[in-house]
Amino acid sequence: METGDIVGLNLGFVLCATGVLLWARWRTRPGPVFPGPPPVGPIFKVWLVVIWAVGLMLPIVALAAEWSAAARLALLPYLGGFALQVATEIFVWKRWRSPIWVLVPCLYLPWRLFQVWLGLGIVADASLPLTHLTLQALAVLWIVNIGVHYTNICNALRWDAHPRDRTFPSLRDPRVFVKDAQSGARA
Repeated sequence: METGDIVGLNLGFVLCATGVLLWARWRTRPGPVFPGPPPVGPIFKVWLVVIWAVGLMLPIVALAAEWSAAARLALLPYLGGFALQVATEIFVWKRWRSPIWVLVPCLYLPWRLFQVWLGLGIVADASLPLTHLTLQALAVLWIVNIGVHYTNICNALRWDAHPRDRTFPSLRDPRVFVKDAQSGARA
């Protein structure tokens, strides 16, 4: 795969992800300011350290140790995507103060896994054992992290914060395309 192809794929993803986030922001406005996720527990704090150590530091070390065209092509787009995801999460959460910040990892984590897969293809024939091992570790990390993130969405959005007596009309009548079906009035 050529450098231009990698750049084009990554730019295409960033444009699509940004479009999805802008659309989601438009769909959630106006709404109350999102207070942010609940505080994380000690196990999740350890997991975040693992993500930063394996997901960021290990590729930097591999890149520094095996600085070659193949290693740069395999790892630099990945590192750029990692940095862009963190920046986007912070922007959406802190600047927009929106619950759609949870969408950022939903978009970026599968893409990161795709970047790792591309990287493995790039270094398959190169003599770059540390880069290859790093990409394998990243594949495992991001598969596990996709599971961690997706199973934590309920907690992140604080769905448990609804009062226990809160009613959701769709529980009474799930016919979303029937006029007034969910308004509380029975036909």
